[in-house]
Amino acid sequence: MTAPTVPRFNEAMWVAGYYLSFAVHMISMDQGVFRPVGGSVRDGKTFLRSFDAKRMEVAAAEGRTWLESNPDHLDHAVLLFDGYYNLPNRKVDALCAEIVDYAQPRQNLRVALPYRPVTSAAGLAIYRLKVILENEADMNGETAQILGQTLMDGFEAYSEGFDIWKQHQDESI
Repeated sequence: MTAPTVPRFNEAMWVAGYYLSFAVHMISMDQGVFRPVGGSVRDGKTFLRSFDAKRMEVAAAEGRTWLESNPDHLDHAVLLFDGYYNLPNRKVDALCAEIVDYAQPRQNLRVALPYRPVTSAAGLAIYRLKVILENEADMNGETAQILGQTLMDGFEAYSEGFDIWKQHQDESI
């Protein structure tokens, strides 16, 4: 797999932003653990597939198999699941996204959106997005800025999640 490039990866990042915003909306309603979902946009319509195995690890593995094999013949897709992000001194809850553009060469990126659950004593907080790269040299600052803006455009497109993010944004992490 190859690291993301602009402009090709823009559409995949928009899709990721849209579904991350959807996930923020879901976690804000405190309906238990956010189950893994795979999503894309096809012919201007959202495409969503959920993975509902009883154990979260199994559901996430099913989602990864779906993402890797692309049985729905999507141009790009995102797999979202509730997980953790490791900070230097602790790990925190995070919405994790694996993003793929299937054109050759295949490009991929992983991001995490750390959060504090709505059930915590301090209430819901949405922290800064974290890009997870195997090699920091895989992406320059200009590419990161463009793709980040595209992700935010997708995030804003799902207004319920974007409004929640704005209300509960915490830049401390």
